[in-house]
Amino acid sequence: MLFCCYCQQQDNHFIIRTLEKLPVHTEVINLRRLLLSTNNISDSINADFSLAKRDEFPYMFFIINHSSRGILTIRKEINRDELCRLRRCRCDTWCDLELEIFVNSEQFNIELITIRIIDKNDHSPQFTSLNNQLNLTIVESAQIGAIIKLEPAIDYDQGQNGIIGYSLVSSTSLPFSLRYDLIRNDLCLVVEENLDRELISSYKFDIIAYDGNNQTGILHIYLNIDDINDSPPKFTQSIYTINNISENISIDSIIIRVHAIDDDEGVNGEITYHLINQDDCFEIDSNTGDVRVQCLLDYEIKTIYQLEIEAKDKGEGSKTDFCTLIIYLMDENDNYPIIDYYPNDIQTDGNTLKLFLNESLPINSLILSLSIIDFDSGDNGRVTWKLDGSSLIPFQLIRLTENTGELRTNHLLDREYISEYYFTIEANDYGKPKSKSTYLNIHINILDINDNKPKFRQENIHTTISEHVKIDNQHNYEVYHIQADDFDQNQNGEIIYSILNENKNFFQIDSQTGIIRAMIEFDRKQQDTYVLHIQAKDKGSSPLSSETTITFTIIPRNEYSPICDIDNNNISLSIMENSKQGTIISTISCRDDDQDELNRQMSVYARWWPEEIDDNTIKYNIPFEIVTQKSNSSESTIQIMIIVNGLIDRELIDYYPLHLTISDHGNPSQSTNISLSINILDENDNCPQLHIETSFIMINRDITKNQFLIHLIASDNDQDLNGQITFELSPLTSPSFIKLYLNGTLIIKTNSNLIYDDSLIILHVQIRDHGQPIPCLIVETLRLFIGSNQTDWLTILKKNNNYDDASLRLVTEQFQQGKRMAYSFSSIQSITTTTLSSLSKHSLYITSLKIRKQIFAVFIGSSIIISIVIITIILCFIDRLYKKTKNKKSTIKSNGINNHSPYILTNGKRYANSSPFNTKFSYENESPTHNYTNLKSMKPIIIVASSNSQSSSSSSSVDSTTRVNTTNNRIMNTTYSYTAIGTSDELMPIEYDDNNDDIHSGIELMMTTV
Repeated sequence: MLFCCYCQQQDNHFIIRTLEKLPVHTEVINLRRLLLSTNNISDSINADFSLAKRDEFPYMFFIINHSSRGILTIRKEINRDELCRLRRCRCDTWCDLELEIFVNSEQFNIELITIRIIDKNDHSPQFTSLNNQLNLTIVESAQIGAIIKLEPAIDYDQGQNGIIGYSLVSSTSLPFSLRYDLIRNDLCLVVEENLDRELISSYKFDIIAYDGNNQTGILHIYLNIDDINDSPPKFTQSIYTINNISENISIDSIIIRVHAIDDDEGVNGEITYHLINQDDCFEIDSNTGDVRVQCLLDYEIKTIYQLEIEAKDKGEGSKTDFCTLIIYLMDENDNYPIIDYYPNDIQTDGNTLKLFLNESLPINSLILSLSIIDFDSGDNGRVTWKLDGSSLIPFQLIRLTENTGELRTNHLLDREYISEYYFTIEANDYGKPKSKSTYLNIHINILDINDNKPKFRQENIHTTISEHVKIDNQHNYEVYHIQADDFDQNQNGEIIYSILNENKNFFQIDSQTGIIRAMIEFDRKQQDTYVLHIQAKDKGSSPLSSETTITFTIIPRNEYSPICDIDNNNISLSIMENSKQGTIISTISCRDDDQDELNRQMSVYARWWPEEIDDNTIKYNIPFEIVTQKSNSSESTIQIMIIVNGLIDRELIDYYPLHLTISDHGNPSQSTNISLSINILDENDNCPQLHIETSFIMINRDITKNQFLIHLIASDNDQDLNGQITFELSPLTSPSFIKLYLNGTLIIKTNSNLIYDDSLIILHVQIRDHGQPIPCLIVETLRLFIGSNQTDWLTILKKNNNYDDASLRLVTEQFQQGKRMAYSFSSIQSITTTTLSSLSKHSLYITSLKIRKQIFAVFIGSSIIISIVIITIILCFIDRLYKKTKNKKSTIKSNGINNHSPYILTNGKRYANSSPFNTKFSYENESPTHNYTNLKSMKPIIIVASSNSQSSSSSSSVDSTTRVNTTNNRIMNTTYSYTAIGTSDELMPIEYDDNNDDIHSGIELMMTTV
């Protein structure tokens, strides 16, 4: 048994001290010994001890074990703190529990004992704040000694076990002290120093409560200093300076942000910005301090801006600060030079000055005074200026100072030479990065003075008049038209004609036109000459005049008009296009039966096309010339020949109208008019042209299950049979399931068993016209790709778009020349025939891409070998020909050709008479005259050799095109191209005799074969 109590007797009752929270069954006191020990009979006396009550307070905490022995034990744990809380005992002094004990012995007694519960230090101090944290605030203006009340800690223990003190714990010094009154249980913080939130805005520290047994409780204090508006805003700079702000800065651009600091917080620290001096060009964002541009700045108007800015907080009793913003603008080259002139009342037309100067103005006369202004500064405002115009203008720009100058004359003016001048004065500044320029356009009109006298176009004129001309017109009849020119202007240039001598009764002159008319019927037997003195005078204020004489000789009467050998003076002619130069289309003979030589002399005037035709290309592109010569048989007869002297192309112009006027030289003259029309006949000089967007055609057999149809379209610019076109397939390259009709309809039987999927078929389409004597045939290559729905059409399309055309000619290379057919001759013919005959009808029909590539490779090799053999033969032939030519001693060297040469260059085409393997010379000795042409200006000659053609056979045009000679069973011809390799303009001797055939048989040229 544990004894943890002790006994004290006081005032006739016992006080038994025991600790709280003793375990149950702990012995408190031995009542026998306590109550009966005074008589020393405790062990010998029989006595029973019992509690007066059982379950009531405070008996519920105790029990007497062994009633005879009187052992008082703990029945239930006693919690002194709980009893105090329930006010079952007085915890401010002693927590006593009183028990009545019944003692039943020789006599019955009731004894009163007091159980004093002694506190046990079983609690530590505790603060009531959540998580032992407390947030406090105090205004920063709190006075020293100000108190912040705190809730004390709680310790349910008593006395020394309770709270005996508090302490402050902080890592920094605190402007506070802690005050604690144990009696009043009062805890508070006391302000010991002045607070300044702007220096320290909050404090963090701990308050520790401790009891007598050094048990502690901690309270974490967070003390914030409440702000008052005690700090004014402060700008970071008192003066802000901004340099080099461009005057061209855009509106609403931010140029600077000013910033002020307010150490206060909240509304006390919120700052707004304001412009004190109002300026329309700037504004400030009240919240951010951004200064923005609000107008177009101009350095030339104002270069410096000074703004006063206020910063104001929003606290009670707002505090302010001020700063100055100085803005220096930077000059930009934004002004063009300004050209000012004096006098400033000059007529203007836009930016052009119009000046009127008298042509008598002397040299160095002042025209304009000029000044140049550029409002920019520095190099942007420095200006250079010049006169921009022809160096021939009679003016000069004289610079007096950097910005002033004069425009003066430096030559005499002559309106009749140049009547007006256009030039420009250009002013440029030196601005960066790009200078600006101003232009002053000046238009000067030269005013006329009467400084030119009339001038006759002819002096001392001699002419004739026919005698016995009947006067049947009231205005008489015109015998001469005299003309004079006056280069002055307006009235100064208007001329009045007059007759000065006494022959006014025989003649009269129109004063305005100068037309002289006869007033009588002349008779040369009476007088055979008349002399008139004619004056021409202008109408100037100081008139000027000149004189001349006209001598009229009277000749016999002009009785007959010219007569031509044309019925009704109307004739229709025709000529084949591409006719040679020098070809005579027609010869017209005209005669005049007058006996007098002047009366029977005739002149021819030609007019092509009616005057109302406005197309100058047609009016002036005339491939004919009119040649007039006297007849050898009669002096009164002339021959008018219409001769070809240019290219005749029916496809360009198929008809030329011509009007001829044949006039004699009589006075008055007589004339005859002839109307002709020249019709151009068509020649087969154009080949058919196939019109197709692509030569690669893709066919899907699953869509076109039976047949695929396409219509080929070709055109030929020729006419009639020359332009009639038929189509056919090359028999050696066309499969049986493909058919081409004469009208161009191409049908592919897609259901043929001979077709395999993904097959490429090469077709050679022959397109020919029906021209005579030689039709033109071209061959076009078509590629047909036949597939199905399983075919990757996109890959096929991409692959064939990049198809090399050379690979399409591996088998048919000997047929192709560009896109046209050229038939070979001799050995090449035999090689081609052998090669093609070895191929079956369907040799070009290749069903597999792999097999096709292999066959193509074989033909590539064959073609290379054939080409090498051909080139070797040609080189040997050239070498042999060159050596033979070199050994000859030629007596004539020339590079000229006759107009009647068999080789005619027309529209880039060369015409030649062909003969088999015979050398043709560059001219024929048929014409009495020869016009020689330099071969350097000619294109290479292409000669087509025909098997039986003669020199007189009709010429044919060859332009990379082979014509098939249908009249000779289509015998294949060899095509050569010759180019002169040695020509010189000095090779033709002046004394060259064309007519000596014994010495010269032609001109020998050195040629190379291409």
